Amino acid sequence: MAVLPSSRGTVLVADDDPVMRLLMLEMLAQVGLDGVEAPDGQTAIACFERLAPDLVLLDVEMPRMDGFTVCRAIRALERQRNTTVPVIMVTGGDDLEAVTQAYECGATDFVSKPINWPILGHRVLYVLRASDAIARLRIADAHNRAVLAAIPDTFFRLSPDGYYLDYEQGHGQQRAAVPTQQQCVGRHVRDVLPEPIARRLLEQLDGVLRTQTVRAVDYELQADDTVHHFEARLVGTGAGEVLGLVRDISERKRTEEQIRRLAYCDSLTGIPNRQAFLETLERELVRSRQGGRKFAILFMDLDSFKRINDTLGHDVGDLLLKVVSERLHDTIRPSDTVAHNEAAEHKRGSNLARLGGDEFTILIPDLDNVQDALTVAHRVKDAMRRPFNLAGQEIFVTASIGISLYPEDGEDGTSLLKYADTAMYHAKNCGKNNAKLYSSALTTQIMSHVKLEVGLRRALQHNELYLQYQPQIDVKSAQIVGVEALVRWRHPEHGIIPPNDFIPLAEETGLIVPIGEWVLRTACLQARAWQQESRRAVRVAVNLSARQFKDENLAQTVLAVLHETGLDPRLLELELTEGTLMDDARATLTTLEQLRAIGIWLSIDDFGTGYSSMNYLKRFDVRALKIDKSFICGLPQDSENAAITRAIIAMAHGLKMAVVAEGVETGEQLALLEQYGCDMAQGYLLGRPQSIDAIARMLAGAQPVLR
Repeated sequence: MAVLPSSRGTVLVADDDPVMRLLMLEMLAQVGLDGVEAPDGQTAIACFERLAPDLVLLDVEMPRMDGFTVCRAIRALERQRNTTVPVIMVTGGDDLEAVTQAYECGATDFVSKPINWPILGHRVLYVLRASDAIARLRIADAHNRAVLAAIPDTFFRLSPDGYYLDYEQGHGQQRAAVPTQQQCVGRHVRDVLPEPIARRLLEQLDGVLRTQTVRAVDYELQADDTVHHFEARLVGTGAGEVLGLVRDISERKRTEEQIRRLAYCDSLTGIPNRQAFLETLERELVRSRQGGRKFAILFMDLDSFKRINDTLGHDVGDLLLKVVSERLHDTIRPSDTVAHNEAAEHKRGSNLARLGGDEFTILIPDLDNVQDALTVAHRVKDAMRRPFNLAGQEIFVTASIGISLYPEDGEDGTSLLKYADTAMYHAKNCGKNNAKLYSSALTTQIMSHVKLEVGLRRALQHNELYLQYQPQIDVKSAQIVGVEALVRWRHPEHGIIPPNDFIPLAEETGLIVPIGEWVLRTACLQARAWQQESRRAVRVAVNLSARQFKDENLAQTVLAVLHETGLDPRLLELELTEGTLMDDARATLTTLEQLRAIGIWLSIDDFGTGYSSMNYLKRFDVRALKIDKSFICGLPQDSENAAITRAIIAMAHGLKMAVVAEGVETGEQLALLEQYGCDMAQGYLLGRPQSIDAIARMLAGAQPVLR
């Protein structure tokens, strides 16, 4: 339903698209104008006759009656009333033919789709002001002078050959930045404005006279050490002269710069973001190709950043990223990062960027040799090793850095960034806190890694995984009391894949969860089968990965497996590492309580290699500690290892825990462990990982394993 015009100004919006009408009405409301809708050309003409709007926003493409026809009809009605209402045509094309047709049918201005809504709002206001000014000029020159003196835009009138015939400086503009009336009237444009600006203005002047279209020129003038931005819009009078309005658009330019900054700057750290870096990289590629230069990309990733987020919170993690970016700024010399292109000198650190998360990139142009890139990388790496004081606490992090070189490693930005990323992951795999150069061999390794991952995903489905069992014996009686289940992979093409090759991959990809569940179910089934065959109760130990332990459904999974296999919970041992237990102590206690309630045996694997505190060790209330084989291998000659082993056994017994020694390979080691009071042992001396049948024979024999 039509809305009556108001003092705010009324704009008739004619468009067959309801969404476009809604967006235009919202835009008008934001600039203080009222809108009236018309869904087609006939309705638009009827609304125009009835409401006499101040401006018409008219879509070109409408059914039955297009915008050009509507515009001509509106102009015919105006001739009867002796009025002129500005009409802005909205068109999907910006070619000269469409523009020319728009003005031939009487359009005041046009905008092309897609529409820049904030600019359109300003353009509507501008057209309304300009239309009002021109209308008043036609009424009387005296009235026109009064109106022009009140508006902020500078008005001028030019002869066809470029002389100022009239000039009225806008009151809202910087007086020092624009010429005065005395400096302009009677003089040529070239005598008033700098040569480059004058030349562009005269070119547009000629275009206005030839095509009778509105032309615009953006330019800059400097005054009081400040650069001011202006837009001059030119329109022909029909009498061979050209009218112009000059608007100070400095504020708009500042807004555009702010928008550009938001688009190209990382909101957290304030340094360039991924998009900015990619564009910088493309410019550097062009510059380096033309000049025969070399450059390097450094791809840096913080080591164990996820742990900081998980343990200290994302606020501390965000603060760390800010401080890291500041330290990178301070560490990298301007000559490391700034590309000397012909357009402009970049600001310090402009080639430093945050790609996302804890990933940063540095572009080093004009590289003389590879050692220069490595020098920067090691300087950055050393800077990251210094402690960070955040939120009242000292935090230590390290960084892994990958380096790719142009043109040796690639000639396009995508490849160079990918190769630097590949080298960074290689640095992490080499122990972290490293800087590594890319080589083609790394891609081969990555492809091999990918193939291995694909094969591992298939292994479960095709029954390529199987279990072997290593016996655990009671040290005093030498009787087998348990076995540890160890997963193995028989690849159809490559044969047996070592666990050290696929277990870390399973952890990384998350496949460790379904593999771990399969191991748990298979081991429990086998333990139950041995129990039924030998009439002996043998405990089976299964390793739990960190990902499995963090699964909130772990207790339910264990219960389901025990129920499915019929194994007594007391015959299932779950082994966890110290790191897994200490990752989130509160959640760990909850999970352990759930598992203890089931009645299973819990033990800490590889004890002594982690960082458990005695306080937490008491609270965890596990049944056994497994001494890591690194302490056993030097016995009995290594006195320090002997002292540590004896202390662990004494401490565990004090906490009412059993002790299992791993990696027992000699009789001397076993004798010493018996002397220290160790409860159980496993290792090559007592039995290598063996098949199901071998363990069955050991259980059937019921003889001491070794004496």
